[in-house]
Amino acid sequence: MRRKPIMLICVILLITMLISACGDPIAKLTGKPADAGVFTDKELLEEEEAGLRSTVLYYRDNKGLLVPVMRRIPWEEGIAKSAINQLIDSPAIRDYLSSFGLLPVLPASTNILGMSINEGLCKVDFNKGILDYSNESDEKSIVSSLVYTLTEFESIDRVQILVNGQLVDKLKYGTKIKNPLEREKINLSYELSKEHIPVIVYYKGTVNGENSFYVPVTKGIAVIKADVKSVLNALLEGAPEGSGLFSEIPAGTNINDIYVKDGIAYVDFSEEIKRVPQNSETQQSIVYEVGLTLKEIEPSISQVRLLSGGREIELDKSVSLNIPRYSNSH
Repeated sequence: MRRKPIMLICVILLITMLISACGDPIAKLTGKPADAGVFTDKELLEEEEAGLRSTVLYYRDNKGLLVPVMRRIPWEEGIAKSAINQLIDSPAIRDYLSSFGLLPVLPASTNILGMSINEGLCKVDFNKGILDYSNESDEKSIVSSLVYTLTEFESIDRVQILVNGQLVDKLKYGTKIKNPLEREKINLSYELSKEHIPVIVYYKGTVNGENSFYVPVTKGIAVIKADVKSVLNALLEGAPEGSGLFSEIPAGTNINDIYVKDGIAYVDFSEEIKRVPQNSETQQSIVYEVGLTLKEIEPSISQVRLLSGGREIELDKSVSLNIPRYSNSH
């Protein structure tokens, strides 16, 4: 009668040994564990215990481009209202953002008079302080930042902006806000024709020359339906002129082929990709530019492999091939 438990224990031990012997298949291929660079359950638990919540806020750079930044803010009832308060210009917020070259979006005199969320629609009522800006670029940044920051919350997909309890048809530089607003063409690089489909690609930006960040840019592509290859081709066209953004991908690089399997994107580039410097920071930037861009079109992609001529190019061992959960974390 005692044989069955003993045999069961032996089987369990054997399975454990086999699993240990196999190890992590991704680690075997890349020299890195599969979860490198991924926000883990342990980190989420630590956040909850510390009373914090990872929240993506949209600030702007000196060119007026919106930049998504993940910040851990105090978890409280009305977290969406707390997120908006983090966008308002103040000495503390300005000092925090100056360390990596970004700026607050909402005027310092902005106050939230009320907020409600119902069936995906978030109504936010501001005082007239939100109108204390002096150019069209600031106006567009204010509206887009509010829409994108609030729709980061799963319970919100539309935003309606009120001023002193009243609906406003359009702001002083012509931005229409009377109807509920949705995410639409963040950092649009140029006006799109009817033949173009909008897609989002990621470039790098820096203001102080020391700290850099990844910026989503909307481009148009002339295809019937966007796919991973057409979106990457848009990325390889280069950053919009005058945007101050740049790409670490070597000039002249083209795509031979790309395929996705089990959440991994295998991107086969032309020979030019081999000119990437033996610098881990530059190599990591290329992985992130490609990965963040691909994830916009195919959310299931979690990792990127860079190839040329069908062979994986050699990167520094410290470079993570995993796509980060947040494009910018500070």
